Amino acid sequence: MHDFLKGIWLVLWIFTLLGVLSLVPLDKYEKDYVTELRKIKSEPQRRLDATYRYIEAVEDGKEDISNGILAEPPAKYYDNYYYQSTASKEVVKEKKYSRPLYVRDKNNPNILYPYPGPKH
Repeated sequence: MHDFLKGIWLVLWIFTLLGVLSLVPLDKYEKDYVTELRKIKSEPQRRLDATYRYIEAVEDGKEDISNGILAEPPAKYYDNYYYQSTASKEVVKEKKYSRPLYVRDKNNPNILYPYPGPKH
């Protein structure tokens, strides 16, 4: 009987933990996780592209090599694709209640009309 009660408590604790884990808002963190994962996976290609840009600058004479050629390309040759895309996607949304949606009738307050003002 004692082992049976232990088994019931164990099953109860397992279901409780699974219930708590199901409350984690995955859709909130999924986009950031995927973006960070892609950034990590694309880092070798980003470094290779920066190296090619640096080599082209050296060949074209745009980069000073009097002290020798650097093993690591300078930061200005790295493409900041992920950092620029997150900043440019920020769109200023209109506040939900910044303007009224409906206007009441002057004579009968039970009648509503759509707001005729500007729709910014």
